Amino acid sequence: MKIFANENLFEPIIDYLKSTGVDVLSIRDSGLSGISDDEVYEKACRESMVIITMDKDFTRLFRFPPEKCGGIIVVKIYKRPIDETLVIFRKYYQSLKEEDIKGNLVIITPEGVRIRRSIR
Repeated sequence: MKIFANENLFEPIIDYLKSTGVDVLSIRDSGLSGISDDEVYEKACRESMVIITMDKDFTRLFRFPPEKCGGIIVVKIYKRPIDETLVIFRKYYQSLKEEDIKGNLVIITPEGVRIRRSIR
């Protein structure tokens, strides 16, 4: 599973994912900063990557159907220190399996994880 990290995602989350062996392509690191949400989605679809973002626009299923790319993870942990955000993210991300993510919309909040499974 390859993850495409949107530029609004906190760097410590990207570093954590990489430390677990996940193949992560960061928009910032790849020189694609400033591309639109549509361009993020199109690239993820072309390359079958999972989008991970803090942008709640990606929860709009009709605009960004997760089954057409590798899946979408939206991290909705706002207005907290980065360290606290990372602790919450790690707690819930570790509970996910690849089949929970692939082609689905996963929303991680301070309260837990919601998975909107795609009909395939």
